[in-house]
Amino acid sequence: MKKLVLAALVGFVLTGCGGGGGSDESKPTPPPVVDVKPVAAQGAINKVNYANKTVEVNGHTYQVERVQYGSNNKLPINEKLSINDLEPNMMVQVSTQAKSGAVVYIEPTMVGMISSISSDCKTFVVNGVTLTFDMNAEFKPLDWVMVSSLPQATADGLGYKVLSIVKIEQDDVAGQYEIEGRLSDLDQNTSTFKLGASTTVFFIPQVIEDNATLMNGQWVEVKGQMINEEFHATEVEVETYDDSDNDHEIEGIVTWVNSDKSQFELNARGRFVVNSQTRFEDGSKVNLVAGELVEVTAVNGIAKEIEFERDFGGETGNWREFEREGYVSSVGYDHFMIAGETFYVDAYTEFEDNLKLETLNGVYIDVEGVIIDGKKVAREIEREDD
Repeated sequence: MKKLVLAALVGFVLTGCGGGGGSDESKPTPPPVVDVKPVAAQGAINKVNYANKTVEVNGHTYQVERVQYGSNNKLPINEKLSINDLEPNMMVQVSTQAKSGAVVYIEPTMVGMISSISSDCKTFVVNGVTLTFDMNAEFKPLDWVMVSSLPQATADGLGYKVLSIVKIEQDDVAGQYEIEGRLSDLDQNTSTFKLGASTTVFFIPQVIEDNATLMNGQWVEVKGQMINEEFHATEVEVETYDDSDNDHEIEGIVTWVNSDKSQFELNARGRFVVNSQTRFEDGSKVNLVAGELVEVTAVNGIAKEIEFERDFGGETGNWREFEREGYVSSVGYDHFMIAGETFYVDAYTEFEDNLKLETLNGVYIDVEGVIIDGKKVAREIEREDD
């Protein structure tokens, strides 16, 4: 990481300066630079050294003991993977708790079959989602692939910034499709919801992991089958950062920041607090805005360190935020209105001052949020003096 380079440069300056007087005094040897790795890390692979069996993630180099598909050990691919299956820009989770080396879990955003590729090879469709990526001749329709991505703001809502595509064999994943995304348009009557702009998912309560309650706005991982352009779930898991270890470093896109920059949302699936103890690398608090790629080290939901990835060249879209004040004139099951404007609530809406959606009518409030799929989605609601 950049901080390691800086430490080395500082040592050079200290030992290289002050020699003009010709003193014969021995110079102290600078301490070696030590890469203090987090216990766990999530992010895209920077590079792989196949000969030395090491992988670099978030600027840290790990000796790889084994490679697995996902962290739930439910697919037969777990027994077949090695470091040779890793490629740069794959999204992974790394755990250093194994004594003999790190365990690398491949965490793709999608697994499925390419249903079509545009004539210019700039867009392709997997699991009903149209994705943009400059593909090469290696890929063709009906290929099975793993897609790694980060959240991206699009005209249709919260989309996907593709980082990498890796061809795989269908037998490796037992023909099982997988997709992650922001849950929307939840309909308990038809047992359906949407992921992204176009993928309709059918589910039954029995496939929801940990008996979680599904809500609009959650980031979910869904496994199952594509049938007639519809995704039929065999497993639905709500993804958050709530159970992350205290020494856990996460790379991702800032998807919302409140007005005083005391809280922010990462990858549309978790919120962190910024306080006076938060350290910033390669930037400052003023740089904390939606659309930035950062690495976050957090303790109990508080950002201990935020590092900005200044060399990131990826386009993450035009993230649009809003703030409004006014009297709430009406309330619905998932929305409320102020002066004719409709504002929606979801799983990540935070109510301050003991407010609840059902008690908002007639209250003068300040609401902050982000625009997703053309809808103003509240992230923070607090009572205001009129």
